[in-house]
Amino acid sequence: MQKPIISADSHITEPPNTYIDRIDRKYKDTAPHMIHDEKLGDVFIVKDFPRPINVALAAAAGKDASELRTIGAKFSEMHKGGWDPNARMADQDRDGVAAEVIYPTVGMILCNHRDFDYKKACFDAYNLWIGEYCATHPDRLIGTGQTAMRSVEEGISDLRKMKELGLKGVMMPGNPALEDYDSPIYAPFYEAAIDLQMPLSFHILTSSSDNFQTRGPKLNSFLSIIRG
Repeated sequence: MQKPIISADSHITEPPNTYIDRIDRKYKDTAPHMIHDEKLGDVFIVKDFPRPINVALAAAAGKDASELRTIGAKFSEMHKGGWDPNARMADQDRDGVAAEVIYPTVGMILCNHRDFDYKKACFDAYNLWIGEYCATHPDRLIGTGQTAMRSVEEGISDLRKMKELGLKGVMMPGNPALEDYDSPIYAPFYEAAIDLQMPLSFHILTSSSDNFQTRGPKLNSFLSIIRG
């Protein structure tokens, strides 16, 4: 008998209302939100980011190359399973996947935001949404939450809140607000993660140090995206 296949790195596509419907009221007017740009298509606008986040290519798995559009793509044209958990079940069945560990897409880029208070508000909102998404099929949708890591104590509190939401792990930001992750100050956080059985995951593109400038072919730069 074939053992069940579990994807260890799957992503959702945040729907337009992910943040604005759930964020702290203080950030309601500046929350990440989707607009339609005549040239770029449906993109997310994030406070203080110089460019919008185009999620079309990030939601392109399984599409033929001729279908991919870097500009002009509409949210409705992207995989419905990216935001509809029931549609996701059909995707899993088609691909022979029994379950998936779920990561964000816009939230991955938000890890690089310089305003930790804003980032905290965004991640709290996202955790509520991904908790709702994964709760529909908790045995097959293994949600990972987000923490801004403004402090060790708050990180521990975030772990507990994510656990209460039914999330099964955490996608860590590449750069915490305080010292780097090898500092002894994080020992209580790591111990809490173990006690709560909340695995910590580090993902590419979540660190301000991800875009190294290297010599030689572009592949060298791509392979250096490891800090996150």
